[in-house]
Amino acid sequence: MITVVLTLVVGAYLPATPASAAVLSLRDKAAEAGILIGSGAVNPAYLDDPQFARVLPQQFNSLSPENELKWSFVQPAQGSFDFSKLDRLVDFAEEHDMAVKGHGLISGCCNPAWLEQIQDPSRLHAAITSHFEAIMTRYAGKMDRWDVATEVFSTFGGTGLAPNYFYQVLGPDYLAKVFQIAHAADPDAKLFINESLVEYYPAKRQELYALVSDLVARGVPIHGVGLETHLTLSPPEPGVITEIVNSYKALGLEVAITEMDVHLNPDANHDVNQAQIYWSVITEALAAGVRDISFWGFTDKYAYTWLPGAKPLMFDENYHPKPAFFATWVALALHACVSPQRASGSTGEIAQALVTSGTVDTRDAPKLTNMLRSAANDLRTRNAGSAATRVQWAKVL
Repeated sequence: MITVVLTLVVGAYLPATPASAAVLSLRDKAAEAGILIGSGAVNPAYLDDPQFARVLPQQFNSLSPENELKWSFVQPAQGSFDFSKLDRLVDFAEEHDMAVKGHGLISGCCNPAWLEQIQDPSRLHAAITSHFEAIMTRYAGKMDRWDVATEVFSTFGGTGLAPNYFYQVLGPDYLAKVFQIAHAADPDAKLFINESLVEYYPAKRQELYALVSDLVARGVPIHGVGLETHLTLSPPEPGVITEIVNSYKALGLEVAITEMDVHLNPDANHDVNQAQIYWSVITEALAAGVRDISFWGFTDKYAYTWLPGAKPLMFDENYHPKPAFFATWVALALHACVSPQRASGSTGEIAQALVTSGTVDTRDAPKLTNMLRSAANDLRTRNAGSAATRVQWAKVL
């Protein structure tokens, strides 16, 4: 098919080209909206893939490592640090004007044997201090925010803090200690606790809030909460993300989406259903005030899934954008459109961009424009739940 350069002429939608992300950039729309849009799970070896290294900075203004910051990767032997992989990520980010999030200072996994042989609390406190100081001093000003602790509760919640190694040696208040150590190592950095599945399970949601509100009440230096947002088969209930964000805003904290992906059964409706979930979650998150959204990678070529056959990310294995990409782009574009501080573009221009990209047929563009106009009106009246339902991707894709 011949590629046609498309323009909007006297309100008419011109024919679409084959679907392509070449003319659309999440990064550009995020900049218009004042949003950090990131790819997590970036293994430095992926940068050897020319397509990966091209698409990553084209689409995202932030990145974070996969496992390279976890203890057994960065300090496998006591006092012996391997910064080579992290340095490569930081150098790539600096070259492409991207932010870097430090993901994985401590977690329940990936601790070297030498560390877990330490059973004396004072010795472990000293080991954490030297570990954090070495890493956070090296990347001060280069990694602007950190997941200090990740997945500190049991998978489904309801049982309190997971009895991981740090809990066993330092006791149930170990998180206050590690956040204090992190703040001392880099007083200018934003410090987050990062947790999974709280958007699905109310008991876990309450456990996390109780923990964080107690840390805040005691003056422990914590700046935000990360919602991993690994979604399987269905989205969270409408309004849950807004409720979570508002609860932490009341404590003076930020909320970030940190590892979003969407795992669905590989049926004929996979792509459009996935797009609907990306759209609804990101639309609600942006409306609630989330300004930092990262995905657990962006191409299915390097995706990890626990659901056989699932393709959880926005680009396929050949770096072709999936409907989820376009739904995400539209969510960012609509947010920029309705933002009082950054009003940019119109619903008609958003729809035309999807025609130009080959995503939406010219005959469906007026339908999409009407959907977007209704969603925009909802967002202006702070009705994000309704806005998320206005665009039905099955009707235009």
